[in-house]
Parts: sequence; C-alpha cells; structure tokens
Amino acid sequence: MKMNKLLIMPAVLLMGATLASAKVVDSNVATVNGQAILSSQYNKMVNAILEGYKAKNPQILQDPQNVAAIKQQVLNDLITDSLLTQNAKKEGIKVKDSELADAVKEIKGRFTIDPLTGQRITDQKQIDAAFNAELKKEDLTYQQFEAKIKDQIAVRKLIDNVVNSKVTPPTKEQVKSLYDDVILVMSGDEQKIKALPKNRLEQAVPLAAKLNQLTAEQIKISPVFIKFKDNTPASIKNAEDNAKTVRAKIKKGDETMVKIIESYSDDKTPLQTGGEMILIKGVMPKDFDDQVFSVKVGDVSKPIKTDNGYYVIKVQEKKAKRDFTFEQVAPDMGQYLAAIKMQEEMNSYLNNLKEKSKIKVMIKFDEPAKEAAKKETK
Repeated sequence: MKMNKLLIMPAVLLMGATLASAKVVDSNVATVNGQAILSSQYNKMVNAILEGYKAKNPQILQDPQNVAAIKQQVLNDLITDSLLTQNAKKEGIKVKDSELADAVKEIKGRFTIDPLTGQRITDQKQIDAAFNAELKKEDLTYQQFEAKIKDQIAVRKLIDNVVNSKVTPPTKEQVKSLYDDVILVMSGDEQKIKALPKNRLEQAVPLAAKLNQLTAEQIKISPVFIKFKDNTPASIKNAEDNAKTVRAKIKKGDETMVKIIESYSDDKTPLQTGGEMILIKGVMPKDFDDQVFSVKVGDVSKPIKTDNGYYVIKVQEKKAKRDFTFEQVAPDMGQYLAAIKMQEEMNSYLNNLKEKSKIKVMIKFDEPAKEAAKKETK
C-alpha cells in the first residue's frame, strides 16, 4: 500500500497554478510587515481554484459559504507565503545555482507532455515555446520566474532547518497504537470508538477510511440515474418505467455506456471518469449495497429505488476484500505520524511568526467562512 504524505508546504509555494502576476499597479488585499499582497495575485489564485472545483466538484460551489471559505484560505496561504519568504531572507538562507537550475529543469519538464493529447513532446523548441507562453500568460519575465523559484527553494530550506529538523521518527509502540486505533475504527464498534480520546480518533479516522478504500470489497460500475420529478405515485411509476427502458437499451448493447449516460441519466458525474465509478462496499446504505454487489460482472441491475429516483447499474469489474498486516502498513503509518508532528511544528512556528509580525487585511470575511478555512488547514 502506498499512502500519500501530508503536504507541509502551503499550497501557494507549489509551482504550477501558483505563478503570481508581476504587475504592481494594483490595490492591496493585505500587507505583511509592510509588504503588499496584490488583489491581482489574490484574484488569479482564487479564480484558478474555483475553476478546478467547477471542473471536478461543481456542487461544492453551490454553497456561498464554501466559496467564501476558499477565498479566505487563499488569503491565508498568501500571508503564510509572505511570512516565510521574508523570514528566509532574514535568516540569510542561500540558494545554490545548482539548486535553482535543478528546480527550473523540473518545472520545464512539465511542459514535455501535451495537455490535450497526453503525448510526450520531444522537440525542445516546442517545449520552450510552451513554457514561454505560460510565462507570458502569467505576466512574468524569465528573471522574475527564477527569482520566485529561488524564494520557494529558500522557504523549503527554512522549513527543513526550523521545523523538520525538530521531528523525530515515531516509535514502534506509537505506530502500533495508531494501527490498533485504525483497526478499531474499521470494526465499526461504536461503543469502543466513542471511548477513544479525541486526538487519537482524529488521527485514526482518515487512515481507516483510506485503508477501507484500498482493501474493502469494491466494484466498478456504470450508473444511470433516473430522478423522480416529484414524490407522487405517478412520477415514481414514470421514473421506474424509464429505468426499465434504459435497462433494456443497456442489455441490447447497441450504445456505449457513455452515450447512454449522456442521453438518459439525470446525473452526469460519471462522465468525468469515462462513464465509470468505483463503489466501495459499506459506503452506501446496506439495502443498496446488497442489490448492487449481487449483480454479476457484465450484467445490468434491475431498477434500484432510492429516495430520489431509480438507478440502473452495469457492473464492469469486481475486486474482493483484501486483508493487510501491521508489517505491511507500519511504514506508511510511521510517515503519517511524522507528517502530523511536522504539521504541528509548522503551525507553532507560523503562529510565532504571526505574533511578531504586522499583518493588515483589507478584505472582510464572515465568521462561518473563517471557521471553515481554519478547519481546512488542520
């Protein structure tokens, strides 16, 4: 099992969608020790993140509080970026020419893949043209780009010096304790789970969810959803008849599942992943699970009634539940505990920086947005 490490660096320090505008004729959204954070920089980052949600999770943006929380988090990250960059310079952290060259090479390497076709580009002139076009799009000269990357490297080195160096690897006993908590959460024993201390429960829950996702029985499905127009008997009967018609079309096999979902489903979400979705056993209500998981690979379910409509599901693939041992997951759990400790050290360091700094924010956010943004950083 391979588990992603927690990101310790603020999102704004990662190269990619975070190239900031170089224009300075602008209003300020905040100042950090007199250094301005420009509205153009802030708006560019906000818009990039919102576009990402529109493409992958548009329902998130339906709640204005979520949008406000995203904006608050962007501002928080920009303030953090400014604080860390300033402190790296204050500490006199140096960046070697070779370190800068390696970082620039890695970033340029991202332009060796055509974003439209996914094919690798080998023509160096074409790669350079794509890279330079991105710089122009972000209003950056090459010198400004290099300066920004140099600042980012300096910040990483600062964090290594003042944060990561303080973190010692967790003991085997600590890892085993986390493992036992995760197994308990996965067991579903509510009484014993409630008895866990809050901090241990907060650590175990996300790991239990991840392990369950990786090891639980699961199936790959192509779902078609026929929504009730209302809750009248006539509407429910009409939806059921439509679901039966769709089932017949799927079984006939004249059209692809993508085409059928496009034409008949009231939920187009599966189209984002080629008309297929992974369903993990235990996530949906038991009655729904029992009906779906009883369908054989290649077969199509009868209409499955839910509170809002009927599902017709074609099962593409099945994976049986897999067991795991402590020895198999211990390395990843150790990394997870170390990452949590690094995040705690990072938060402490940043809080200390903020207390010593003069930070002025020109944008007002309501309290629910602030609380949501705080939770996002934990």
